[in-house]
Amino acid sequence: MTNDIFSPSRFALYVKQYAGENKKKLIQMVLTIVGTMIFVAAIFPILNGSYYFPSHYTPSHYLDPMWEKETTVFWIFLFTFACVAAAGAFISYDTKIKRISALTFPASNLEKYLTYILFYGIAIYATFFVGLIVADYIRVWTAPIYAVEGAVIEPLPLTYFFSFGHLVGDERDAMLYYDAESVAAMRMFAFTGIITLQSFFFLAASIWPKNARLRGVLSLIGITIVLNLITYLAMKIFINIHGISFTFRFDNEMSDLGFETFTTIVYTIGIIVTIGFYLLSYKRFKEMESIERW
Repeated sequence: MTNDIFSPSRFALYVKQYAGENKKKLIQMVLTIVGTMIFVAAIFPILNGSYYFPSHYTPSHYLDPMWEKETTVFWIFLFTFACVAAAGAFISYDTKIKRISALTFPASNLEKYLTYILFYGIAIYATFFVGLIVADYIRVWTAPIYAVEGAVIEPLPLTYFFSFGHLVGDERDAMLYYDAESVAAMRMFAFTGIITLQSFFFLAASIWPKNARLRGVLSLIGITIVLNLITYLAMKIFINIHGISFTFRFDNEMSDLGFETFTTIVYTIGIIVTIGFYLLSYKRFKEMESIERW
């Protein structure tokens, strides 16, 4: 009996067909991501002057001075690339002719939707980390051309990138004031933030395939304003303000919560919101079978 919902062989065939039809666009996307990262990694040290002075070999200055800057810039790139790619996931449905071509291919809606998730969601992360490694090594190879003698030039460890500049157990760690909980909190907000934003822009792409980037950003700004208002009201409810000091109304209950429980709650909320956005996006995607809708 034929599986009308999902068939691995049919899914693989559609992935191959989509990659072939959109090869030029996909290659341009990869080259844009990797090329941007290489350009910034190679030029930024020159503009910033990171290697114009010798590095001091002390526990607080032994690190390559570009590590911290690269980490900041590349995290911003990761958020940007993930959101921009997701917003363009359904650009092939922006005209009636393209919609007819995509919708008449013998594959289920789930298989087509997962194909877009694969190319504009999962593949973006793979492309980014390949670009990160390549760009960083190009920086290491080119920096000695203009760096002064004694400047520390080393490849960026991925552990440093994922911990936002915290090398656990390394004598060169320049950010020891970040305890383990602080690093875990930063990682928690970064990971939940990026998957939630990416799923939101997938939803925006399914609603506005023609200009999801602009409308998605505008709607995100509107949501942010609403959330800020909610946060303000929540602060009025949960916080007692005394001049310039404040205390939580439920401080004892919150202190008993524990950091691990708190992070679990945040991760759970992030995952639930992400799944909700993807489900809404998939629901809207299925409605694209109504070719005259747009």
